[in-house]
This record gives sequence, C-alpha cells and structure tokens, in this order.
Amino acid sequence: MLDVQTGRLVLDSRQDRDDHDRLTIRKALGERPTDTVLVYEHFDSTAEPLLWIADAVAWCYGAGADWQRRIGPLLTKVIDLRDVR
Repeated sequence: MLDVQTGRLVLDSRQDRDDHDRLTIRKALGERPTDTVLVYEHFDSTAEPLLWIADAVAWCYGAGADWQRRIGPLLTKVIDLRDVR
C-alpha cells in the first residue's frame, strides 16, 4: 500500500481521464482506501490557481536537462507514479 501522508489531493480535470485517475488512486491506496484521510478531487486548472504552479514545476522537471536542474532546489521529493504497484 502507498504511504499517503497528505489530506487533500487536487487533480487537473481531463474529463475523459478522470475515471482512470480514480481507478489509479484506488489501486495505489490498496484494498482499504477508507483507512487513509486522503480526499481527492478534480478541478479545471482555471478554477484552482495552485494547479498552475504544479503544472509549471512538473513541466520543468519533465523537460529535463537544464530545466530539471533549475527546478531541483524547489523540490523536496519526487514520486514516480510508474513505480506504484
């Protein structure tokens, strides 16, 4: 089971992918998702300003090379969701 120590997760809504997000989160939380305090919800990025920051940081990290180096000091931890099983 994924060790989740946060209370709220805000996801950028991609209408047709939201169901996939929900399934992925349920899988990551394990068989007893109610044992966590995690609340997750989808918002359009224009409705949630903090999504703009997350988009910028994720873009920099994903761009690699110099952009990844520049954003590095702002990151405390990177979780690669491809590793969650």
